[in-house]
Amino acid sequence: MEELQDAIEDAQYVNAIATQEEGPRPVLSWEIPQEEQLAEWEETKRTEGKQKDPTGPEVLGIDWCLKTAIGFYLFSEFLKENCDDYLRINFIEDVIQWRRLRGKQRLEKAKRIIERYLNEPPIDSTTGKQILPEKIKIVTYDVYRNVPKISISDDDFKNLHSMNKVCISNDSTGPGTNCLGISGPVLNEINRDVGVVEANRNSSGSVVLGGKVSLSSNDALLDKKDMEKATESLPDRQSVKEKFATMKQLTQSVRNRKDANILNDLFIKVDIVIIESLRKQYWEQYIESESYTKMKNFLWFYDRPVVADDFFSMRVLGRGGFGSVTACKKGTSGKLYAMKVMNKKRIKLKKSEVLTVNEQQALAAVESPFVVNLKYSFHSSDDVFLILDLMTGGDLSYHLHQKGSFPQKECKYYAARIMLGLQALHDQGYVYRDLKPENCLLAEDGRVKLTDLGLATKITPNLHGAAGTRGYWAPEMLRRDHKGRRLTYDHAVDWFSFGCCVAEFISGANPFRSQAALKFGLDAGKESKEKAIDYATLEMTPEFPESLFEPDAADLCRRLLDKNEDSRLGAKGCEQIMAHPWFKSCNWETIISDRKTPPYIPPKDVNAASQSEIGTFAEDKKYHECMINEEDEKVYTDWDWTNPHAFAAEVLEFLIYERDTGKPLVPLEDQTSCCCNVM
Repeated sequence: MEELQDAIEDAQYVNAIATQEEGPRPVLSWEIPQEEQLAEWEETKRTEGKQKDPTGPEVLGIDWCLKTAIGFYLFSEFLKENCDDYLRINFIEDVIQWRRLRGKQRLEKAKRIIERYLNEPPIDSTTGKQILPEKIKIVTYDVYRNVPKISISDDDFKNLHSMNKVCISNDSTGPGTNCLGISGPVLNEINRDVGVVEANRNSSGSVVLGGKVSLSSNDALLDKKDMEKATESLPDRQSVKEKFATMKQLTQSVRNRKDANILNDLFIKVDIVIIESLRKQYWEQYIESESYTKMKNFLWFYDRPVVADDFFSMRVLGRGGFGSVTACKKGTSGKLYAMKVMNKKRIKLKKSEVLTVNEQQALAAVESPFVVNLKYSFHSSDDVFLILDLMTGGDLSYHLHQKGSFPQKECKYYAARIMLGLQALHDQGYVYRDLKPENCLLAEDGRVKLTDLGLATKITPNLHGAAGTRGYWAPEMLRRDHKGRRLTYDHAVDWFSFGCCVAEFISGANPFRSQAALKFGLDAGKESKEKAIDYATLEMTPEFPESLFEPDAADLCRRLLDKNEDSRLGAKGCEQIMAHPWFKSCNWETIISDRKTPPYIPPKDVNAASQSEIGTFAEDKKYHECMINEEDEKVYTDWDWTNPHAFAAEVLEFLIYERDTGKPLVPLEDQTSCCCNVM
């Protein structure tokens, strides 16, 4: 009977995955607040806003609302549908998408925005009228106006609107004007800045942009200081040819960074001027509309406590030290996630409260396409919950076992994404400490992400002690001083583990978990397998045979597995690794912007062990005797958290579906056929 039930749940799980692209399938209605509840919420938000940031935007005002994806979407739809005015908000939407691009794509997109909105529109040869951009509706779930702070004085800021005009009328797009009706010095500043970036990318001498700006490429020369900083990462043992190639990549890297700094501020002033014009013209009308009320209802729902009954479980995917991981569905949106449930008693019995809280804090701090993201965290009297990205493609250890080793394209793709995931953690001050193929999960589309941040911790001057999986530990985790005390370490331990993984992807074996490593340790007199592996990690120099490793791959692995953490590749940041010749074929712009098509797509199957193999926890005498008291509960005081981007994605998918179908989306009537409530 259990086998039949497992088979039914497997079929339902696979079907749910296969139908995700068809749109949201909610099983619960969005709760709507009563007038008194909404009024109380508004008052609370205004009070909190003044306390947190007295000089910040007015709570529920236009700048505050447009910083949320839900607020931006509803205001955009209001302008396009109720006011038949779309050009200015489409410009802001284009700028939002542009801010997410990098390098050449960002420059090309900037030029298209200028041509589309800020230059005089072309004339239709047949009608003699100006050709205006067509109306575009929002189709993405990640649109919000996160404008970098403008670096000008208060007086200049006050003069911004008086110096730059937005003339909106029926005749605003006459000869000599752009389709936004904007004029003033901001246009000259934009063309000047784009010209500088263009000059950085053109060695012929000068650049003309739209016939308006001409700049000498001398304006784009790299600072000597920039190059000195970049060359610090060049290893002494590189050949002249290798140094030349690496230097060329570093030069481009520094140039790209300078370009990015210029482009970051490109459209800020026009954005501010445009939003102010929309505020004056439409905001009072908008706050009286149904769209504004709908926005407040959703934001109220965002602030309400999340509970287990908001989710419906489908299939157990795995089991950890404190509980299980289950595929689940969010009731109001039908979105599929992974639910990690950890029992408070088991956490207490293993004295792992700090590690558990560390994991939640690290997940909440790091939002990256290269790390499994936290969507919600909440707790009950018995358990703590983490709602995470559902990765249906299995882990890299599983696929490596199936294939023996990965083809070169897969090796480079997985290594690039894992490296960027590690850097995302390092950028937030965390060290991962548990990198291994088992902790690299594939999504349904083949994108790989780091998971299980249970051992991730903040980097401190006193950080020490081995953590993670033996054979992936860096040597500095094992070393002791003359008094036998553990030595401290930093983020460089992750790059050693990364080197182990890259070598394993290429050859199918971790250099320090191989027969050669075991023999090396045992021959040195080590008494156990564990001590032999540790000794090999500390003392053995791995070999990278030419039959498996091309020269660049072997060099990369050697330098990542450098036992000296100070000279190890990556010690000064992932740009050192990105510049290595092994990655020369990688298009970093597409990888970093998450637009690179994965080289391998896993089969649409369960890709997990059977539920009978996963098993359940034994509740022994110690478990039953363990009690959770008030002091224990204090550990989880700040546990509850909702990811604003994940919540907005659910709401916008819901709203876009309703807009495109022209009918309200109601919950499925029969819930029993697809899921069961989480108890």
